[in-house]
Amino acid sequence: MIELRQLRYLIAAAEAGSFSRAARSMNIKQATLSRHIIEVEKRLGMALFDRGTRGATLTHNGDTYLRTARRIVREFEELNAWVRATQNGHVGRLAIGFYTSCSAGNLHATLSEFDERYPEVKLRAFERDREMLLAGIESGLLDIAIMIGEAPYPGLTSRPLWSERILVAMPESHPLTERERIHWTDLTGERFLLTERDPGPETRNMLLGKLGMPGYAPEIDMDDIGRDTVLSAIALGGRLSIVVESALGIQVPGVAFREVHETNGHMRVGFSGYWREDNENAVLQRFLDFVAVRYSLPPMPGPQPLTEQSGKEPS
Repeated sequence: MIELRQLRYLIAAAEAGSFSRAARSMNIKQATLSRHIIEVEKRLGMALFDRGTRGATLTHNGDTYLRTARRIVREFEELNAWVRATQNGHVGRLAIGFYTSCSAGNLHATLSEFDERYPEVKLRAFERDREMLLAGIESGLLDIAIMIGEAPYPGLTSRPLWSERILVAMPESHPLTERERIHWTDLTGERFLLTERDPGPETRNMLLGKLGMPGYAPEIDMDDIGRDTVLSAIALGGRLSIVVESALGIQVPGVAFREVHETNGHMRVGFSGYWREDNENAVLQRFLDFVAVRYSLPPMPGPQPLTEQSGKEPS
């Protein structure tokens, strides 16, 4: 069996045109290189080099053999490079699940920048409701699910990722569009439209908590429709909706967005990532490290994370 290192010796000698020069370039003794080349020639039963006082040149058989040898060594090096890149998360696949809009906001910015930074990673995005996202993680279909809140789930690891502003979507003709700041009390008496799909139920609970009081509960319509349809219905007038800032990427004529403020500033909602504890996908760790740097998150407990440099400020 001819060894890979022996092929490297042959290639070095052919490129240098001299056994001595090839040995010096590989930092080995000339006798060692010569011995291995002779061994290869004996195994093949043919001379690969013509030796002379001016050096060594390939024979006809040597030239034919070296063309294939170069391809083998090149492909082996490419294979090793792929393995190294896969192990450190530079190459591979990452399946990400979410249920909010990916047209704007931090999710859109994060995925876009990660894709630009690691073009060899294939990102697969899945938009599902919370129950389906959790099932996808459990089955291994998803590497990570990004959802609102910080609810614990058995067998899953999680961490906060980023936050986004809470906005009220309203018809452009609504009187509240004239205000620079909108507080929860300004929304008392309004009628709301939400989707039954995620994050509609969470938004409904938030509205009840912010606006509900003894003797009064906000009027909330819950329909089995998507985000785009909700905003299209808002444009017709009569109802408002509550969204996160990622919805700003959905352009619907006749709809205006305003931040919802509390006493200490505009209100934000947190997003967290969830993944299986036994997920060994190196790209997942690369993504988590990337997000940690981008949003200045504290380091994860456990093994030392891969380092990443970025000058981006959090959105």
